Amino acid sequence: MSGMVKMASFYFAISLTENLWLLIDGAIATGLMLSISLSGPAKRLAKYRPTSRILGPQMLASVGGIVFLNWLFSAMAYVWLFQQDWFRCNEHATAEVDVTKWWLLGDNYESSILSFVSTFQFITNGFVVNYGYLYRARWYKNYALLVVWGFLMVFTSYMLLADPNRVGCAFRLNCGTASVIESLGYKKPNWSIEPYNSHLGHNIIPLASRYKLWGYCLGNMVAANLWQLFVVNGPVRNMLRNKKPLERLRVKL
Repeated sequence: MSGMVKMASFYFAISLTENLWLLIDGAIATGLMLSISLSGPAKRLAKYRPTSRILGPQMLASVGGIVFLNWLFSAMAYVWLFQQDWFRCNEHATAEVDVTKWWLLGDNYESSILSFVSTFQFITNGFVVNYGYLYRARWYKNYALLVVWGFLMVFTSYMLLADPNRVGCAFRLNCGTASVIESLGYKKPNWSIEPYNSHLGHNIIPLASRYKLWGYCLGNMVAANLWQLFVVNGPVRNMLRNKKPLERLRVKL
């Protein structure tokens, strides 16, 4: 995911905001990593031992499949963005912003789309590895992970769906310069907002489009979970195992 974020950042000359990077590295990555480690063992020993091949088919299918899906959904999100009337003629232009203020290079729609799509993807990436297949307790018994994942999903959804507010403005998402927010018909903020580094002065996504983007991000999450459940750990894997069993190295004693 970091590769996709970097590629989009270089292509559009944008960046995720400082606070969003703190959320990703400090809360999402760390919180999910710690809670996943609390998953208990399965009650019975599995019929098969876990793979020890880092570049084996199971690992490549799991990692490669999720990466492919995330890249595809990220690319299609920009295809959708460039079809929106409220975006055309409001594209980020480096000639019209102060590029020396690198911490404000997220004050645009291109960065907002990247921020929301990638944040949901980071949350999903941490969740799908909790299934554990045959060797750990069922995913729904890891209560710590469910609490952390649920909080992150609600928090990110609120930033995406809500009108300009303190939380979203802290991450410079669905926000803008105070005077611009007021001119758009929203209540004038009573908190401090550094003026937006863009000719438009805000990156507030229209309400209907927010819900479309939210549904799109949830679709990305569902696709990743289905891939992990039915292909990597489910019936597709079992079918391939029966048709083409892995040849084990025989050691003569």
